[in-house]
Amino acid sequence: MNPSETREQVWEESRKRLIPGTVIGSVIEWYDIAIYGQAAALVFSTLFFPQFSSTAGLVAAFATFGVGYFARPLGAILFGHIGDRYGRRISLVGTLMLMGIATVAIGLLPTYGAVGILAPILLVVCRLLQGLGVGAEYVGAVTMVAEFAPTKRRGYYASMPAAGVFLGIGLAAAVSAVVATLPREQLLSWGWRVPFLLSILVVGIGLLIRLRVPESPVFEDLRAARAGTKVPALTMIRVMPKRFVLVMLTNVVIALNIYVVQTYSLSYLAGKGVSGTTALVALLFGCAVGAVAIPLVGIYADRAGRRPAYLVVTAICAIVPFPFFWLLDTGNTLLILLAFGLAFGSCLAVFGSQAAYYAELFPSAYRFSGFALSREITGAVLSGPAPVIAVALVALRGGNPALLALAMMAAAVISFVAVLVLPETKGVELADVRDGTSAPTELGIANTREPMAATDGAAS
Repeated sequence: MNPSETREQVWEESRKRLIPGTVIGSVIEWYDIAIYGQAAALVFSTLFFPQFSSTAGLVAAFATFGVGYFARPLGAILFGHIGDRYGRRISLVGTLMLMGIATVAIGLLPTYGAVGILAPILLVVCRLLQGLGVGAEYVGAVTMVAEFAPTKRRGYYASMPAAGVFLGIGLAAAVSAVVATLPREQLLSWGWRVPFLLSILVVGIGLLIRLRVPESPVFEDLRAARAGTKVPALTMIRVMPKRFVLVMLTNVVIALNIYVVQTYSLSYLAGKGVSGTTALVALLFGCAVGAVAIPLVGIYADRAGRRPAYLVVTAICAIVPFPFFWLLDTGNTLLILLAFGLAFGSCLAVFGSQAAYYAELFPSAYRFSGFALSREITGAVLSGPAPVIAVALVALRGGNPALLALAMMAAAVISFVAVLVLPETKGVELADVRDGTSAPTELGIANTREPMAATDGAAS
């Protein structure tokens, strides 16, 4: 049996556990992000920052949302190191547990009215712990699937963990929509805690599945050859700094735009007098559109290439921002649904082109670290502050979102240009047992069998 047939057999034997085991982590990650963002937009300013004015309280609540993103690069380094040195699987179990514990802890926190300033301090600590776990969760899931999946369908299968994005945000929107129907007094006293406490059920199920997921065959080869590096993240930065920066820039469109839509738009609609239930239902609809778009883009990436798929979706992301806010301003429920469908259908679709592409741009010795750190540094700079940036840009124009829409367009253009500079990787093999410490050779053609041997900025 040749190596290709062996990999196909391993994939067929593993995928029934692997796909659910990786998707469940993304569900929890994005459920945690979504319920926190929704709570920050709707109740946290009252519960944890009651001494502030309404605008200052909202900014403070969104700032605690952003704190978690500053911890994500640290999580990327920590769990990326574990994933590259000790195994993808052990890293995924660790991120899942840390995310779950931190989320449930938020649901148990005392509010400002009970313990004063200690309440927001504890909230920040929980967000930091969440950020550490989230910093490598999605990346670990995608890396595992990409290293198992057949080369010709890697784009499709690697995009599947991103379906957890929809399921997580959608589940959060559904739970929050139910909780939002409570009388205001009950919502502020105990109802806001329910979405956070329910996370323990999803985490329990996730651990049961994930503990049965086998280790990546690519990592097993790497370990057998003793070809790992002592500090994978540092090796990656030393060997391919330009590649690292370019991959960070390709993520700008997700890092800013999706968090404006997911978090800030809820408070924007509330300011227009739109009910929280309508906003959350629209969010759920947008996620459904994104769930369809993600695997379709993954299939397109397998057929046309990683770069064409990425370029198409980022171009769409550049067109959407102004229509998004125009539709929200109508206050019409159907048009608000359409707005979220357009926004999430384009932003989430980037995941379909990103998943396999990022995995293929880094060698196996530091793939986990390179993938994670390049995403999470951009997230720390843009995703966490995104709601605060949005509040500030809209306030500068007296409530007009034009500056915010321009910023979202600029983010898409930056990502578009970065992808133009990066090489195509469709059809490459991911197995590579070298230690990754020597400068790689040129990646001249798309179907070369050594993607990780790409020179830094080969296409430039």
